[in-house]
Amino acid sequence: MDKKTVVVAMSGGVDSSVTAALFLQQGYKVIGLTMRLWRDLTQEENFTAEKDAAQVAKILGIEHHVVDFTGIFKDTVVDNFLQEYAAGRTPNPCVYCNKKLKFGALYEKARELGGDYLSTGHYVRLGKDANGNFRIKRAKYLAKDQSYVLYHLQQEILQHTLFPLGEYDKPQVRKIAEEMQLPVFAKKDSQEICFIPDNDHHRFLKIYSEHKDYPGNFVSCSGEILGTHKGLSHYTVGQRKGLGLAAKEPLFVLRLDSEKNQVILGFAEETLCKGLLADQIIFSDGSILEAPLSCTVKIRYNAKPVAAVLTPGVNSSQAIVTFAKPLRGPAPGQYAVFYAEDICLGGGIITEGIKL
Repeated sequence: MDKKTVVVAMSGGVDSSVTAALFLQQGYKVIGLTMRLWRDLTQEENFTAEKDAAQVAKILGIEHHVVDFTGIFKDTVVDNFLQEYAAGRTPNPCVYCNKKLKFGALYEKARELGGDYLSTGHYVRLGKDANGNFRIKRAKYLAKDQSYVLYHLQQEILQHTLFPLGEYDKPQVRKIAEEMQLPVFAKKDSQEICFIPDNDHHRFLKIYSEHKDYPGNFVSCSGEILGTHKGLSHYTVGQRKGLGLAAKEPLFVLRLDSEKNQVILGFAEETLCKGLLADQIIFSDGSILEAPLSCTVKIRYNAKPVAAVLTPGVNSSQAIVTFAKPLRGPAPGQYAVFYAEDICLGGGIITEGIKL
């Protein structure tokens, strides 16, 4: 019987390197595929991913390709990032990149190369529900769980993906890499957005955005001017620190008004929401929300899941999410991701919070 071929998205980090090594140990034919995404000439570290991935591939003795996605990355992920900030929303480009690039263009490239499966170094598990549908499941070690960024994967793709790291924690992965003498075993995790490696969003927006950031007014809900802000991109809904204002009680960002260039502030009790509205709803089994659904929801990557009820919105792509207890600051542009215990059901984009 011919070996199955797994195409591994190799970023040059320890997670994807160990992913490739594990499949090799299991007898698969492995092909490494590294995406070239962005060239910011002020940041030389962007060139290291290809070099490190190629070095690991050579050690493992596997085929390795670099695919130039700079054009599609700019036209999709980066442009969306710029547009969202210009509209006063807070984007999550990693979720968008997984949807458009890793499990879009890269998935198609993997199939072109004869891959039976595409695999990445995400810390998630893959399973089936009671109806036989493939589902993303939360990682065994919840501190590393990345199911939030893969909520959008559908059945056709899930049938052709593998995620071996969902059973491991990070120290175990580093130990495997060290034992296999992979030079990236101690490489630091990337904590920044890949196309902003210095984590300076404002430098990036100043260079690349057509919509320039200008100072404007901090205002209260009643319209009272409270001070001057540095530009909308410096703030996100729910933010408390870094406002530079003196007040008797802590102030929080309630809303960003891009039309008036205003940051609306309020006190802690004014940040609480009983729910949110979400759009572009996707469920991984292809179903449509037609009746109330009890589940848990995460409203940002690092948030804990909280109990909620989903009810259909004005059309099949929208949902009203009602929390069991009020939460602070769902941020428009972020994602609401739905769970049934450890199974990721799907999710959508937060359009606004519903105040108490």
